Amino acid sequence: MEHKKTKEWQSRTSVLIADDHSLMTDLVSKYLPLEGSFDVDVAGNCQDCLEKIISEGPFDAVLLDVLFPERLSLNEVKHIVKANAGSAVVLFSGNAPEDFVQKCMENGALGFIPKTISLRSLASAINLVASGEPFVPAGYFSASPEPAVENQFGLTPGELSILAKLGEGMANKEIMAALDLTESTVKMRVRSISGKLGARNRTHAVILAREVGLI
Repeated sequence: MEHKKTKEWQSRTSVLIADDHSLMTDLVSKYLPLEGSFDVDVAGNCQDCLEKIISEGPFDAVLLDVLFPERLSLNEVKHIVKANAGSAVVLFSGNAPEDFVQKCMENGALGFIPKTISLRSLASAINLVASGEPFVPAGYFSASPEPAVENQFGLTPGELSILAKLGEGMANKEIMAALDLTESTVKMRVRSISGKLGARNRTHAVILAREVGLI
């Protein structure tokens, strides 16, 4: 992949799909370059994935199948996140347990892209995580043990804590330090807060929250 070092490559999104299902990898690797500026490589297992990242990466987005012949472990995710040097790593599977996704995100993964997503939506999701934003399907964490408190918007205690910090004008890194959260968790909850309030962005969310007495 010598071309990866060229200026043309740098303007494209490099994707590594770690999946042992050849039908899936063939389909995605052929479709993505048609949908946008993607260059796609494939790994058949975790070891192959790590070797490709070390020799050719980091990749802008690494998609990890949760169910290889053996279930992906949290330690393997940690190793791949570390090897990819701050670029996006996401779980990519037909299904993934919520607690496993949450633990992976707490350790640097940027979420979970289900294989049931449309190919066009897959391209958008990859662009999102490649830009550093987390992605999980809408409502994926709806069964989270953290309950909503008494407010008409269904905000959870964790979201209210972040909303209060937003009201104080804190940036994401300051919120991370104050609440002992990962960056992906803060970003995900800020997006959730904006969605529940019907806000255009974090500033608008603070304005709306003040209008209804949430902060």
